[in-house]
Amino acid sequence: MNAITKLFLFLLVVAPLASAQDFATAFAEGVISTGHEFGITFSPDGKEAYFSRREQGAKATHVFRSDFRDGKWQTAKPVEFSGETWSDLDPFVSPDGKRIFFISTRTVPGAAADAKPNMDIWYTERIGQTWGEPKHVASVNSDFKEGTPVITRDGTMYFFSDREAPGKINNIYVSKYVNGEYQSPSKLSAAINSGASDTSPFISPDGKTLLFYSQRSGGEGQADLYVSFWRKRNWQTPINLGKKVNTASFEYNPVPSRDGKTLYFGRDRSLQQIDLSAVGVKSLKPKLFTR
Repeated sequence: MNAITKLFLFLLVVAPLASAQDFATAFAEGVISTGHEFGITFSPDGKEAYFSRREQGAKATHVFRSDFRDGKWQTAKPVEFSGETWSDLDPFVSPDGKRIFFISTRTVPGAAADAKPNMDIWYTERIGQTWGEPKHVASVNSDFKEGTPVITRDGTMYFFSDREAPGKINNIYVSKYVNGEYQSPSKLSAAINSGASDTSPFISPDGKTLLFYSQRSGGEGQADLYVSFWRKRNWQTPINLGKKVNTASFEYNPVPSRDGKTLYFGRDRSLQQIDLSAVGVKSLKPKLFTR
């Protein structure tokens, strides 16, 4: 056996194989990723990051903001509309940067003082460098859990809810924005909603590329990231993002950067990042998230 053959056998049998951890890295480790975060979104210029964080020992989750200045991400602080008596999470900055959509357990307008807290969709509008009073989006909410509201350029909203199987199965829904009002939501097709839990959508600005995570069979682990494309007036069979992203663990909340070049997602209570070109899905290109 010659030296080249021996080296080949060593690499094949002994040397460790590359895993998803070798490709994805923690985003702004120690500043944004501290082991207590999930669900990130960016301002249109990419210089403001908003994300969910539940700090050690805290009873509630809050939306935090970090600004990119002097070549680095700054210490994150809770946003203006967060409070200590409820949870706010799953922020999404609209494509035009004028609104943040999020979910909250805060008291719904008109609810009884002793009403049970529920995860509902809210939004707040930009006022200079700050954010205004949150508004409840009553037409899309139910008596059950809603989560991860995301918006296309024309205002169409995608989100998930467990309203059909409370506490067990999430499905992804869509609500059209007509004359300044969100319409009654409809459930996406069986191509997206598999019967397992399908959760935390991200929709491209043009509404034609959908990222989400799913616990459907055939994945790499407990939950995997998928992408589906809108073609011929239907959502196509979702494509698993593969082993450079998905592991035996739980991957969740996929979000591309504003320039489409980086994919952010959650794993093990940390925000991960990977170059979109490294994912290995040929049809998944930066321009999908910028046009």
